[in-house]
Amino acid sequence: MDSKKVGCSKLGSSKLGSHLVLHGHSRPIVNLFYSPVTPDGFFLISSSKDSTPMLRNGETGDWIGTFEGHKGAVWSCSLDTNALRAASGSADFTAKLWDALTGDELHSFEHKHIVRACAFSEDTHFLLTGGVEKVLRIFDLNRPDAPPREVENSPGSIRTVAWLHSDQTILSSCTDNGGVRLWDVRTGKIVHTLETKSPVTSAEVSQDGRYITTADGTTVKFWDANHYGLVKSYNMPCNMESASLEPKFGNKFIAGGEDMWIHMFDFNTGEEIGCNKGHHGPVHCVRFSPGGESYASGSEDGTIRIWQTGPQNLEEPDSFVSGKVKVVVDEVTRKVEGFHVGKDGKLETRRRP
Repeated sequence: MDSKKVGCSKLGSSKLGSHLVLHGHSRPIVNLFYSPVTPDGFFLISSSKDSTPMLRNGETGDWIGTFEGHKGAVWSCSLDTNALRAASGSADFTAKLWDALTGDELHSFEHKHIVRACAFSEDTHFLLTGGVEKVLRIFDLNRPDAPPREVENSPGSIRTVAWLHSDQTILSSCTDNGGVRLWDVRTGKIVHTLETKSPVTSAEVSQDGRYITTADGTTVKFWDANHYGLVKSYNMPCNMESASLEPKFGNKFIAGGEDMWIHMFDFNTGEEIGCNKGHHGPVHCVRFSPGGESYASGSEDGTIRIWQTGPQNLEEPDSFVSGKVKVVVDEVTRKVEGFHVGKDGKLETRRRP
């Protein structure tokens, strides 16, 4: 275990690079999720208290479409592995499944209380949800009308959920209780608890499946995802609501929270290697893009910002803008039926005939 105190000198911090400001939401941004890289590029979905999840080109930030149908704040959002379907969990007591190509609502899964978290299984056949009811539900997307499997005995209201171990294990954290619980999907029993002093507000499984990154209060921790041991623990300069590990090299991580800054740290030493400021409210979520060339932050101020991590090599100084995945707005618009970006940049929805 490696535990260190991390300081933050705003005067001595380096600015990490240019960034994009994405408008469109009218209320605070509470969750962000990047898809893996697909043949059409990669995508970013955001959830907000304004009740309308939004889909964007993950590389350029260009708006693609808005999912309309929830009647309350949307606390969580996710895309399946192929970015063909989206899911969202809301304060209106539902989790919804969406066609990410057309924007159509495919199904609405009724709950008895607020849904705070949702996640697709890696094989895309199941949707996991959790919320104020203290019950984990697993919906079979091949039989959406069938009753879900319910996993009970969560010690508190569920804040985050995720799948790991090729969908053999699920993890959850609680709003008012410390720790992350690992559940055996087959038995529905807790097999291990990652102990933390404060409630875990962010839990991310690394792209290679090696680490679980958690943010709890003023601490960011990295856990061995297979043996559950604590690998590193770093004390932060303030309460951090979210943290994300760089997916390609795993040599840095970002964290955001109440001070409105996006902090970047060296994974091995915990040394702060950069700070970026731009938000005008607490940061609720930060996530690296699937290639690690950029990362996104969502804030109480209602904006999403995409920040450049840095050039991938000397021959690609503008890799953030052009990127290795060539996806332009026109191509995405043609592929994503029912969604349209107007010439004036305004949000429009194109209805299918």
